Amino acid sequence: MTGAMPMPLRSASALGAIAGATLPLTPAGTTYTMAQEAAFVGERHYAVGRWDGTLSLFAFTDSPSQGPVVAKAVNSPAQEGIQAIVPLGPGVFMSSNDESSLLVWSSATGDWSDLAVAATLAYDTSLGVANSGATVVSRGTPCLAVGHAGGFVSLWRQGEKATQWMLAHTIDVRARKPVNPWYLHNVRGVAAVPLGDDAGYVVTGSEDGNLTVVRVSDGAILSATPYNPVAQRGINSLAVLGDLLLVVNCAVGAADANLWCYTIASQDWGVTFTDKATLRIDPNLPQVFNFDVVFAARESGPTWFLCSTEEGALWMGQAKADGKLVVKGYERIGTAALGSALCASGSRIAATAYDLREFLLG
Repeated sequence: MTGAMPMPLRSASALGAIAGATLPLTPAGTTYTMAQEAAFVGERHYAVGRWDGTLSLFAFTDSPSQGPVVAKAVNSPAQEGIQAIVPLGPGVFMSSNDESSLLVWSSATGDWSDLAVAATLAYDTSLGVANSGATVVSRGTPCLAVGHAGGFVSLWRQGEKATQWMLAHTIDVRARKPVNPWYLHNVRGVAAVPLGDDAGYVVTGSEDGNLTVVRVSDGAILSATPYNPVAQRGINSLAVLGDLLLVVNCAVGAADANLWCYTIASQDWGVTFTDKATLRIDPNLPQVFNFDVVFAARESGPTWFLCSTEEGALWMGQAKADGKLVVKGYERIGTAALGSALCASGSRIAATAYDLREFLLG
């Protein structure tokens, strides 16, 4: 139940929202093909990773029609598909692989038609498969922070090339008392924090409920804060804008929220709650899973947040400077009840569940 099953289905099953089989059949396994992760790997190109282990690259066309540039299968469904995609530089990005390695992909042409594995980055199996990641500059050196299924964060430093990375630190960010009923510690979100000095800082969010601020230069944990002391589910994704931090989760019951806002203080690296919202269409649902959150902005325009929920809705709003949330509304973008993986580059937005949809922020 806690392995390769998508998180929304796992949570719904625990609530009894998925009916048991009435036929004389024994489940022998399921391969899920919906998207799990998406990220822009260039100004106009983005990658989509799915639960079946396939990795596809697309060129944003600014039009209603869209086709893939290239598709690659990079790991097996047994490893829960592609969970992390992080751009590392022009023509280079990282993806999750198995429980003991990351893959660095490169394209010499820059159009991704010649996509190939440039390096395999190995680490100890105790960390688990990569769930998330982000890049940050520390003391002038590009660094990569990766969140793992075992509740650890690995920090990597770039070598002479964008395809060369060396493991520098491994940090245990596990909470003593996970908020989820499965005792999971998956680090589902990592984001760079553009505050403080040049040591470089990231914040991580885990399925066990902890928000952890880490200094990249030495791997020191500067603060660890439960996002919601009475939460029933953990963190699915997070996004940072200045000192504002947005966190999404699964709202269980009518009183729970699935979008949370905090401020991060560079003086003591404390994380302070400022506001919350429930992005829900049907008030009678036992849960509303918020799958992803990203920021998007037009040039010289306001910055918006976008969230994808399991009701097939794309929500939009703003996080004000004082940490208050203003929800603009939602648009249904599909019938899939599992939400979409979101990514944004400036005003370009892609949302992928089974189908791939593109939007321009206007």
